[in-house]
Amino acid sequence: RLSPYDEQIKKGAKEIGWDWRLVASIVYQESNFNTHVESWAGAIGLMQVMPETGEFLHAGDLHDPNQNIKAGIRFLKFLDDHWAKTVSDPEERLKFVLASYNVGVSHVIDAQKLARKNGRNASKWNDSVEYFLLQKSNPKYYRDAVVAAGYCRCDGPVRYVKEILDRFEEYKVHIDA
Repeated sequence: RLSPYDEQIKKGAKEIGWDWRLVASIVYQESNFNTHVESWAGAIGLMQVMPETGEFLHAGDLHDPNQNIKAGIRFLKFLDDHWAKTVSDPEERLKFVLASYNVGVSHVIDAQKLARKNGRNASKWNDSVEYFLLQKSNPKYYRDAVVAAGYCRCDGPVRYVKEILDRFEEYKVHIDA
């Protein structure tokens, strides 16, 4: 057992066809399974859902753990559907989804455009879109004409993706599906 919310996480993950341990890794990264966390930016609860995102998803009370998990999982599904249009490989797409969950779709799209412009594979994360996401703090890149969302200190989102996936691998070794 990872948390008091394992059953809710399992149910929600099953609805979108994800391994519950992956969703649990996201919840751990976002809140350390603490329902009362609010970020400096205003993100709320276990899955650190922004109020605007909650409204977009027609979520209930984001302070309620069940509603928060449902909203976060709905948003992951929304992001997965979004990235399925340009990133066909599910393992690669997951990295785009996770980065978008953390920093927003616009910054990841910018990095994808920069990758394409610079001759890299815009559907590949490692050493491509990930690299250009990291470059979004460099004026040479964030001032580029293809960039719409501007500056981003994106080392955090890149680390976020890696830490979630590394923890998920650990969970797969030690926790039954």
